[in-house]
Amino acid sequence: MSPERWQQIERLYFAALERAPEERAAFLAEACAGDESLHHEVVSFIAADDRIGSFLEAPADAVATAPLAIAPPPSMIGQTLGHYQIVSLLGKGGMGEVYLAQDARLGRKIALKLLPPHFTQDAQRVRRFEQEGRAASVLNHPNIITIYDIGQVERSYYIATEYIEGQTLRQQMADGRMKLSEVLEVARQVASALAAAHTVGIVHRDIKPENVMVRPDGLVKVLDFGLAKLRPPKPAAAMDSEAPTMEAPERLTEPGVVMGTWGYMSPEQVRGQAADHRSDIFSFGAILYELLSGRRAFNGESIADLTSAILKEEPPGLSETNQQVSPQLEKIVRRCLEKRTERRFQSASDLGFAIESLAINSGSSGNPGVSQPGPTVESTRRLHWPLFLGLGFALLAVAAVAGMLISSNLRQAPPPTYQRLTFNRGTIWKARFAPDGQTVLYSARWNGSPLDVFSVRAGKTESRSLKLENTDLLAISASNELAVLRNRQHLAWFISRGTLARMPVDSGAARDLLEDVQEADWSPDGTKLAVVRWVNGRTRLEYPIGKVLYETAGYLSHPRISPKGDLVAFMDHQVQRDNRGWVAVVDLTGKKTVLSGEWSGEEGLAWSAAGDEVWFTASKAGEADALYAVTLSGRERLVVRMPVRLMLHDISRDGRVLLASYHAPQDIISQASGETKERDLSWLDSAEPSDLSPDGKTGLFVYAGEGAGTNYAVYLRQTDGSPAVRLGDGYPQQLSPDGKWALTVLYTPSQLVLLPTGAGEARQLERGPIEQYSVGARWFPDGKRIVFQGREPGHDWRYYIQSVEGGLPRPITPEGTTRTRRGIFISPDGRWVIASDTQHQRSFYPVEGGAPQPISHLESEDEIIGWSSDGRSLYLARTQEMPIRVYRFDPALGRKELQKEVMPADPAGIHWPNYILLTPDGKGYVYSVRRTLSDLYLVEGLK
Repeated sequence: MSPERWQQIERLYFAALERAPEERAAFLAEACAGDESLHHEVVSFIAADDRIGSFLEAPADAVATAPLAIAPPPSMIGQTLGHYQIVSLLGKGGMGEVYLAQDARLGRKIALKLLPPHFTQDAQRVRRFEQEGRAASVLNHPNIITIYDIGQVERSYYIATEYIEGQTLRQQMADGRMKLSEVLEVARQVASALAAAHTVGIVHRDIKPENVMVRPDGLVKVLDFGLAKLRPPKPAAAMDSEAPTMEAPERLTEPGVVMGTWGYMSPEQVRGQAADHRSDIFSFGAILYELLSGRRAFNGESIADLTSAILKEEPPGLSETNQQVSPQLEKIVRRCLEKRTERRFQSASDLGFAIESLAINSGSSGNPGVSQPGPTVESTRRLHWPLFLGLGFALLAVAAVAGMLISSNLRQAPPPTYQRLTFNRGTIWKARFAPDGQTVLYSARWNGSPLDVFSVRAGKTESRSLKLENTDLLAISASNELAVLRNRQHLAWFISRGTLARMPVDSGAARDLLEDVQEADWSPDGTKLAVVRWVNGRTRLEYPIGKVLYETAGYLSHPRISPKGDLVAFMDHQVQRDNRGWVAVVDLTGKKTVLSGEWSGEEGLAWSAAGDEVWFTASKAGEADALYAVTLSGRERLVVRMPVRLMLHDISRDGRVLLASYHAPQDIISQASGETKERDLSWLDSAEPSDLSPDGKTGLFVYAGEGAGTNYAVYLRQTDGSPAVRLGDGYPQQLSPDGKWALTVLYTPSQLVLLPTGAGEARQLERGPIEQYSVGARWFPDGKRIVFQGREPGHDWRYYIQSVEGGLPRPITPEGTTRTRRGIFISPDGRWVIASDTQHQRSFYPVEGGAPQPISHLESEDEIIGWSSDGRSLYLARTQEMPIRVYRFDPALGRKELQKEVMPADPAGIHWPNYILLTPDGKGYVYSVRRTLSDLYLVEGLK
């Protein structure tokens, strides 16, 4: 951009500043009439510059920290946006206002960023706003703000993020210069965040003190990815290389358009050139300089002066304002602020390593990076021999002390030990320490036998059965009383539902307490129970029984009462039968606090022995489940990771841990119509069938294993055994009648997508008022419409119909109706759908309206899996026990006929959910069985 253009922009900026706030938009439109490019550049400049300020009331020469607002936005305080209740304004920025809000669905505080109303007409700003959500959502790092949701309600665009209590670096600097040790700790964490972003190809482009938040516990969070740019990540070698790469630079902005914040932009950003990850490093250096010196690295009375300083001048030496800064630290800052990109640090990882090395190497002074005064040359000569003699004795003393410390540490903190407690082949469901601390009780299914409860002593290799068939262990009280689940029905993962009962350990006499219970835990004194149970289509956490602390349309798992009895920790899952979610606690008044970020899968939770942390096992996409700990302030840490998946069961009062390793393969077996031999179609480690074409030749599969990603993966495979083809991300539902499309559900963000089975582009269906989709969507026989299960803000689940050619969905069933266990089923004539109400009654619902017709003569174990080709009968399956049985059911007569039995040769470790799909003629089929093979360990020494 030419100097003349800069002067023109600068003149318009100051001219707008001199006018009343309500006149500025009209002035800029008139002044830039006939030159849309100029108008765009002025507005972009206004939105980018943190020095411009919100001059709604301020005089023209004022300098603030929020962007220019052309017109005051209407107050949002007290309004509801979707399921977010807006509480107060937290701040303003060039890309929107940020509010404190309450998430009514999950019961937690969140930060809600809204695009200003007068920006919603600007497609570029809307695109950039949405890009912020997408950019930050692909990141999973403790020093980067967590994105919960991104969406639109009418013409309001929003991004929901975690709410962070603390101060920005700007606020901390206003309170006085930070200690050098604090500065380096902040720098280390920011460098770690940038390294994570750059690794996946994200350049922030707006690193400044306002976008770095420090929590009271010292955890740093990088905020505001409003100007971030997604680009293909460079190989690690290229990121770490000192030499410039020869590839053509990617144009990250339109030519001449400036993106960033004045005073923190790199020279290439000021010039409107391509900005890669090294631009973030320059901005980082500007922040570090300001933290250490108490003044900005680049200043100027006008934009032209500031531009010249960034492009041509070097900031004054840090030693001029802070004599405590060491030459090594100043060298790090200078290298960040190099004008030429190839002379800067070439990766944030290298920068972070330099900072950590400085802190470690200077740690003995107690103040890393501090320059210490040294002796004069003359005094050095006089003290030459005494100095070396003293140094020699000092080194010997240090070596002796270090040796004692190392030896002491080795004695005090030996590596963890793992003692295997189980040796059978099958699945462990729950395991708990008995009050004596030496006995372990656990529930398991061994070698294909029914579920039972066993006991084993530490140091022993044989377990004893308590002979409690089809009984799941939930908890053990301080008085040796068991809470168990009887007549259980497995739902998904490690979640079951049944009758809560209590019984002494040494007696088989159980007393039933409550129906529809999923899990329970005893209070520390053994007098009360916390329970998770199913009530009217929602999952409730009650403590004590009858007092509701929290409920959700998703599901809750692993409730554990704190050692003090004042909190209940649990896992909060947003979608029923999908174990993604968060770790949370709720107090006795019902105040819920989310402690962790979202995990793609989580199973297993317990309080630490001291009660100051919640330990849990969870995984991110592409990882195996590992053991983590989180404090009540939300600080997470990794405890242990292994090459196998882990599940936490319990922690004793002395800190010993019950930890299970497990492997969960999925077997897929098929037999086509007219064939007499089954074929193994198993794919990767955890694929399961979602649909089978009417001719039985094509199967649709979902893959949810370690390599699947956050939204899982959709695969298409022919039943002749040819290799599977990945179609894209999502949870597949059904192939279209013509076989050209796969109807798919995305979870994050929630969306219905059509994936082409051949050439073509994926298509997203309009969401309209739908806040969340569930697994459950089907094609109508005409191939022009779909039916799905969804939920609007503040409402319960129901069925909707939508055209695939466009248009909004419309509801066809009452609120509270959900899919049957195996999904949604539409009659061959398209007139009826099958749904289940809050009382689990399955009925035929007319598509065009009218009263439902209950389906009689069904038992709870009967799973509807499809319609026969004539539309008169249903196919039912019983998959919870082996062999899997399929029946043909006539609903008019209530008559069931056994159609087929299937069973794999090896029954070990098989547990529900298992699946079977049948062709409409009943001749072709595909089924899958899930195995979970567990080993229980007693672990000592984990910290």
